[in-house]
Amino acid sequence: MEAVDVNSQREIVKENWKRFIFNDELDERLSPIVKESWIRSKKWKVDPFQPYGRIKPINKEQYQYLIDLSIPLMEGLYSIVKGSGFLVILCNENGQLLKSIGDPDTLEMAEKIRFVEGADWSERMMGTNAIGTSIVIDQPVQIFAEEHYSQICQSWTCSAAPIHDSKGRIIGVLNVSGPYEKVHPHTLGMVVSAVKAIEYQLKLNENAEKNMMMQRFLEATTNNMKEGILIIDTEGKIIKANDQLKKLLCLDRHLEGKRINEIFANLSIPSNRPVNLQNKELHLKVKPSGNIHHVMVDKIPIYKDSHWIGSMVMLKEIQKVRQFVNHLSGNQAKITFDDIIGQEPHFLQKLNEAKLAAATDSNVLIMGESGTGKEMLAQAIHNASKRRNKPFIAINCGGIPRDLLGSELFGYVEGAFTGAKKGGSAGKFELADGGTLFLDEIGEMSLEMQVLLLRVIQEKEVTRIGGHKVIPVDVRIIAATNKNLREEVQKGSFREDLFFRLNVMPITLPPLRERKEDIPLLARHFIGKLCQKLNKPFPEIRPDFLEALMQYDWPGNIRELQNIIERTLNRTTDPVLSAKDLPDEVFQIFPRPKMEEAALHRDDIKKQSIIQALYVCNGNISKAARQLGISRSTFYRQMKKYNIAY
Repeated sequence: MEAVDVNSQREIVKENWKRFIFNDELDERLSPIVKESWIRSKKWKVDPFQPYGRIKPINKEQYQYLIDLSIPLMEGLYSIVKGSGFLVILCNENGQLLKSIGDPDTLEMAEKIRFVEGADWSERMMGTNAIGTSIVIDQPVQIFAEEHYSQICQSWTCSAAPIHDSKGRIIGVLNVSGPYEKVHPHTLGMVVSAVKAIEYQLKLNENAEKNMMMQRFLEATTNNMKEGILIIDTEGKIIKANDQLKKLLCLDRHLEGKRINEIFANLSIPSNRPVNLQNKELHLKVKPSGNIHHVMVDKIPIYKDSHWIGSMVMLKEIQKVRQFVNHLSGNQAKITFDDIIGQEPHFLQKLNEAKLAAATDSNVLIMGESGTGKEMLAQAIHNASKRRNKPFIAINCGGIPRDLLGSELFGYVEGAFTGAKKGGSAGKFELADGGTLFLDEIGEMSLEMQVLLLRVIQEKEVTRIGGHKVIPVDVRIIAATNKNLREEVQKGSFREDLFFRLNVMPITLPPLRERKEDIPLLARHFIGKLCQKLNKPFPEIRPDFLEALMQYDWPGNIRELQNIIERTLNRTTDPVLSAKDLPDEVFQIFPRPKMEEAALHRDDIKKQSIIQALYVCNGNISKAARQLGISRSTFYRQMKKYNIAY
């Protein structure tokens, strides 16, 4: 916009402002945002002739996190407008100034009107202004000259955008203020771009912090979530490079002023045209060291008056991106050994074997019938291993068509087959890099796929389908099967060499029928979880209920037990659970008792019921007796009879 046009425009706005202030007249040509803000300002009795802003106490420590995160982007913005009379300002959610960056003379001019740190520039205090108005309308806004309600602001043009947290709440405002005659829509675009970068970083950091609270072992990953940033001109010359970029690429030299091809030997990003790139995966080779860095690159063109003037390039370490994606998509092990329930001696022996396996980095083969908890054990092994901070990726080899399993495991390049995603896709091995890959139903894998899997395990590298590039991978394999793989080897349906590679640490989980003393423990656990989910009180459990469960053979193992418990709780409203509440299939072996039958009298079940009641009631004998429906004196006699000390 020419200076004459700016001044003419200012005079028009100035006349509109005077008519509103003195006569309550509003020009319909005014921006609706400005018009509505002026009305609010007058309603709130803002003094348009106040000589300076009001400074209020502020606890900057409360906002230190936002300040520290925003300063690099503020400095990047300032480096573009340095020497032209602009200020870059960060405010809190109430419009109070937290940080100002600008030329010394501009800062001095701002100080005269108390446009300084701690000043309240909310709309209720200062009337229409970019900072306060953007908070009220919750959107980016540019306020020009006399569009400001207070006279002390009318020599400025301000461009501001609110900063939001992951829940959409305003936590601050980024603002650029400069001389009114230098107004340009691109200024607001730069502010919006910077705010998006801040919000993106906030989202990354917030998710990392939540993850750290839930899983302390991920603490190391939270310190390296920021992107490396390059700002380049149309000839590929570097205007700005942030410290994180130098740290990411192990560079300690001055980059500004150099061409991008002087730094990277193979940066396949067009720097001579305004191309918008998103999530482009590259193996960057840095000069002159020749070091290769696997990164994810975004490139955003920067425009002025519809004229392309350069680009912003963002680099993220691919491993950090994948860890973040794995966390969001649930590719994390949630089960630990503490979550696994059981006291049967043979089962406890298997848990000890699993803990020994967790202390090594060897491959593990978990065998057992369906429903015995093989994936839970795999997760527990991962969470007790040195790979606990890395991904846990699970894939069911029997649940994916054979012709698709290869692309799932090893990934594919663009054009590898009809329907292949543009840019290709990483396979499970790449996504699990540094962590654990759980191969469930390994016995269902075809012989052709077994050959490819064996090669990856031996060589510790993968080649995507349709590609030639060899990608190193560091993955620990935990496989599971309900088949006897030795027999499958003898039949010729499973490769012997692959079997030996997987069978380094074998663990065989017993079926539920062989650990029946754990059934009351498991039943109470499932009942407790489901009662909480269904918002029901924990019911009284009669001995005949547990007796019926223990007499059944459980061909579906723990999964079937959980199913039966859920079905029973959904079908009954009675606060007491007895054998009559169980579905018919439980009584295929054990006859269903009639409603009026008394509780069964097997001594081991009675003893187990008393022990469990004491456990659930935290040793409170009165509550335990009520839960079993007997008197305290009877409860004490039973404890003495079965030699139960508590």
